[in-house]
Amino acid sequence: MQTPKGIHHRPWIFLFLGKTHLNLGIDVRLQIRHKLFLTLLITSVAVAAVLFFFLQWSFDRGFLNYVKNQEIEQIQRLASKLTLYYAEHENWKFMENNHKLWVRTVTESDPLSRRLHNSGPVRALPAIGKEKGAPDRRMRPESSLHPAPPPNDGKIFGPRVALFDSNKKWMIGGPPGGVDNFVMHPFQYKGNIIGYLGLMPLQELSDSGDLRFVEQQKESFVLVTLIMVVFSLLLAYPLTSHLLRPIKALSAGTDKLIAGVFKTRIGVSSGDELGRLSEHFNILAMTLEKNEEARRQWVADISHELRTPLAVLRGEVEAMQDGVRKLEPKNIEGLHGEILHLERLVGDLYELSMSDIGALNYKRTDLNPLGILQGTLEMFETRFSNKGLVILPYLLSDFDRSMLGDPDRLQQLFTNLLENSLRYTDAPGRLEIRMVATKEGIQITFEDSKPGVGDKQLPKLFDRLYRLDSSRNRKSGGAGLGLAICKNIAEAHQGSIAAYPSPLGGLKITIDLPLHS
Repeated sequence: MQTPKGIHHRPWIFLFLGKTHLNLGIDVRLQIRHKLFLTLLITSVAVAAVLFFFLQWSFDRGFLNYVKNQEIEQIQRLASKLTLYYAEHENWKFMENNHKLWVRTVTESDPLSRRLHNSGPVRALPAIGKEKGAPDRRMRPESSLHPAPPPNDGKIFGPRVALFDSNKKWMIGGPPGGVDNFVMHPFQYKGNIIGYLGLMPLQELSDSGDLRFVEQQKESFVLVTLIMVVFSLLLAYPLTSHLLRPIKALSAGTDKLIAGVFKTRIGVSSGDELGRLSEHFNILAMTLEKNEEARRQWVADISHELRTPLAVLRGEVEAMQDGVRKLEPKNIEGLHGEILHLERLVGDLYELSMSDIGALNYKRTDLNPLGILQGTLEMFETRFSNKGLVILPYLLSDFDRSMLGDPDRLQQLFTNLLENSLRYTDAPGRLEIRMVATKEGIQITFEDSKPGVGDKQLPKLFDRLYRLDSSRNRKSGGAGLGLAICKNIAEAHQGSIAAYPSPLGGLKITIDLPLHS
């Protein structure tokens, strides 16, 4: 048989709970609420059905064993009575074809039948070979008011029990047959086996009372199973709604995030997997909100930084076109300075973007960071001196360990830090540079004098386009990209950079770089 198109060989339950195809051509997609509800309901029904059949099997087996044990006890009582009979006659001739006595003896071995019919105990045994018509008092009950039990009593095993002599020859009882059809139970008198009681194995219950009891138990099991199914049905729906409540909240929150509402937060009502998922959703929403704010700020800052030099260039050029300014070397030099500033800004932005995506080119070689730092300091000595600042280097003169890095990028790192101190440190002032060897590598510290940086502003120093000057005066500060580039260079060398308040009253920048072991 060919499988219909679109239906693969999967378990039927997944086909049913996943995507139901109707013969009418209607495609019904079940929601997770319906899937979860049907899963709980089917599981409950399956458990109830398995429990019903198990209890039914266990009860049938246990009740059958109970009946068999009752029969064993009745066999023992019957053997005791027959032993008393045998003790008076020393043989079994009195029992041959005496069906009335056999039925009564079997019946009296059942205490329940005896109570129901109120039969008296046998006081005398029938005499074998008595003359016809002679009275026989031994066969009478204890009282003539108590009639003998009916011949149909002893229903527990009456039709299935038979008496055999010591040679396993059938005597009475039924149905007659060989010993192979019976389970033989020998009984003794004076230490010798005098006979056998054969009992045909019980395959199923046949007594009307037993069957009624079994049917009642089956009806009880069916009722209990139906109650369990109905209870599961009533419990599955509210349980499904409770489990789906956080999922609905997550779905609604996701729709808001898709719409750009990044301030969306959902409540966390549990500590399970759904609760942790809700917490992760809130973290994601907070991250997206911060990224959106940073993006907007980034666009605004970039626009401002680019608009300022372009506005200056446009104003100067238009002034020259209108004849307000003359085309002189002095005015052209001003235009050239603005172009250089714009070029540096665009270059820094490009370099920062390349560093973010990991495309910045690093030529790594074995180098000694001490030599690169000393060379960079030499280039800034004159500029620091002209501004009234002093550089105090405390370096390791005998440092001979090497690291794997890019000498040009490390020089750019030191240059940006020196430019930052040169630009923001008030004169007269100083800059102390310390170099310390650590177990993991080397630590280089830049500490300058006033002015300082507030504690709230320290974590933002390495953000792009962040400057302490809120008026964004380009004469007192750069574009705010130098420290952000420093952070990327340090991290590209598996190092770190951090900012702290300086004991000298200014800013303290600490760089940790790994070295070769």
